[in-house]
Amino acid sequence: MVLWIEKRRYVSVIMLVLLAAQIFWVSSLSGSTPGKTEIPFVAITYHFCAFFLFGFFLFFSMKGNKKTKFTYVFLALFLSLLYAISDEFHQSFVPLRDASFADVATDFIGMGVSIFLGNFISKKSNQKF
Repeated sequence: MVLWIEKRRYVSVIMLVLLAAQIFWVSSLSGSTPGKTEIPFVAITYHFCAFFLFGFFLFFSMKGNKKTKFTYVFLALFLSLLYAISDEFHQSFVPLRDASFADVATDFIGMGVSIFLGNFISKKSNQKF
């Protein structure tokens, strides 16, 4: 599948834009009423998965079918982290929501895992035997 995505960079760009819009929309939703308890595992899972996909598609949007460079990995991590921070900043203005360093950390772990995994799979699948 990685080879398919590398050859069709536009798919990564479309998925990246859709994910960015979805993350923005979800962070725009008002929080639950005071006194209600949320299930923390759901929020952590959402943050990890959303930014796992965001980082993955951002990396392949930049890389395409070119050979992987450290610049792509660093830039994908940096831009994903900027988006995660801006998402938490935006969320701080939404009623009954607040910004959380733990959310940014979870986002960073998700994006980091996906970018390094995508880089590893890409290198392995492009090796000539």
